[in-house]
Amino acid sequence: MEGQKFHSEKCSKPVKNRWAWTIVTVSVLCVSGFAAQAYPPPAPPATPSSLGAHIQRTMALIASSSPQHRSTVRILFYGQSITKQAWSRAVAADLRARFPNTNFVIKNRAIGGCAAQCLIAPAEHDLYPFYPDLLIFHVYGSQLAYEKIIRKARATTTAEVLLLTDHYTGSSAWSDQMSDGFIPQFARRYHCGLVDIRHPWLRYLHDHASLPSQLLADGIHLNAQGNFLMAELVKRYLIYQPSQPTDPDGLVKTYLLGKDLAFHNGRLTLPFVGNRIDVIASAAKLTGASGSIRLDGRKPSAFPELYSITRPNGQFAADWMESPPTGKDWPWEVGALMRVRARTKLQVEDWTVTITHFRSNTDFDFTVTGSVTGADGSGAYTDNPFVSRSGRVVIDQSAWWLTSLTKVALTNGFQIRWSIVPNFVDIYSPRHNPDPTLEQTTTLAQGLTNRRHTLELRSSDGHPLPIQALRVYHPLLGRSSQDDAKPKRVNP
Repeated sequence: MEGQKFHSEKCSKPVKNRWAWTIVTVSVLCVSGFAAQAYPPPAPPATPSSLGAHIQRTMALIASSSPQHRSTVRILFYGQSITKQAWSRAVAADLRARFPNTNFVIKNRAIGGCAAQCLIAPAEHDLYPFYPDLLIFHVYGSQLAYEKIIRKARATTTAEVLLLTDHYTGSSAWSDQMSDGFIPQFARRYHCGLVDIRHPWLRYLHDHASLPSQLLADGIHLNAQGNFLMAELVKRYLIYQPSQPTDPDGLVKTYLLGKDLAFHNGRLTLPFVGNRIDVIASAAKLTGASGSIRLDGRKPSAFPELYSITRPNGQFAADWMESPPTGKDWPWEVGALMRVRARTKLQVEDWTVTITHFRSNTDFDFTVTGSVTGADGSGAYTDNPFVSRSGRVVIDQSAWWLTSLTKVALTNGFQIRWSIVPNFVDIYSPRHNPDPTLEQTTTLAQGLTNRRHTLELRSSDGHPLPIQALRVYHPLLGRSSQDDAKPKRVNP
């Protein structure tokens, strides 16, 4: 919903018949607190062969890891307060236990009280720049906003996406429609994995003569047994299936030096199709030489799309993967902007919004300052949108999240901070690898238009650099019919 306010009182109202639950404070359950209890397991899946579908690139990376070659795998849990609960930590712990040779980078950036029509804004900071290998996703709210998030994830990253249907809290025609209609439809349309939570949950209740409330803490959030059941249903989907195709959509391709490409007079050139390219260092002896990077004849820093904006005030956010979580519940306990955008090219720097002349949390003035740009103007809450003098800061009125805060006293001088970070390097400098079991990878550019580009890497001393391979990432959506690597058809 364009222009939708992101405050809790807005998110607590039904939107297009889909729930947008307000945040509910629930006690955090330790992973061991429910895993150690003797809860009955769920019934076996009806079609075991379908488990793992559409996430086999990620699972193959995980399963192929060895003590000598440990793959790095990035996983993001995203959604609302249900996704923040202890089941996600149990799933992460299970993966680490089953695959001890994998270098997991697992984040949970779920936001309580933020339904799909709300989550669509902070996803610009939380999801797409993180560029996970696997996105595990569950959210309530508008099916239109839900689809927009999935579509953009598939258009801007090569993340495999695992969609979860709703657990059962009681009769709900809309939740049935989402779980049996829209979400499976999105899974088919965007080649996503699908974990059916709702029907196994109902069977579990039936098999054990339980009421829905017996798995819930407060009518919607999970208690210890509910967390156990959710974790079990997700864990069993995260398996490697050699019989399934590993990367049917051609998302990632690795080009090996000496086989697929080579230096000529200190210059390496690679035409590629995609929106991200990484270099993987070799174990060769370092010479002190570096390499200048050109993409389509330009420095990567010249591309406006290669800069991203961090979550405002995100430095205070809780780490939901720890048990119990550390930090504060963002944005409820810190105050924030749900999204900051820009109209002109960004540069690497830190930004601060400082509230002045505070009258109420919907009536105040503020100033904007960049660590490089300097003082960049002042505005008021009523500005819609506020645009700084440089155009590097644009704030929609709906982006302010300063109501219903639980641990923040808003006064004159209250600040919201974020950073502009580069998703590129202009100069590639090979470094010593302290852990030879891990690939030493440097992202040369991430966030390009998903089309044909040409990379040129030129050594400073005219000799080949210690490089093992280049890896290209080609998102499923937004591909051009003129590209050599044509995508499989995505259902309309």
